[in-house]
Amino acid sequence: MGIRPFIDTLRDIEYGHLLEELADVQQEVVDAVMETGKKGQITITLNYNPEGQGQVTIATDLKKKIPALPRGKSLFFVTPDRNLSRQDPRQMEISGLRKVEDTTTETRTVSNG
Repeated sequence: MGIRPFIDTLRDIEYGHLLEELADVQQEVVDAVMETGKKGQITITLNYNPEGQGQVTIATDLKKKIPALPRGKSLFFVTPDRNLSRQDPRQMEISGLRKVEDTTTETRTVSNG
């Protein structure tokens, strides 16, 4: 009798649930890798423990590193009171300025034929 293929043992671990979970995790990692252009990783650890009388238990640990898209940044200015403000407290105000209203009107397309 030859050596049993490793994949056959993997199929039997946790009654096949490990391979099902690996398929789901792989899809999640591949999706994130394609979306972000960054690398991902799956780590499977199998711990073999002797149980005596010719028996072994296999405990599993499954870890994933899923790349994430970078988060945006927000710029704030620090006021003299050490508060954060979106407006630069050093910026001088120019008097006489007025807000320009949006006067965009809806356009229509006319067909000549």
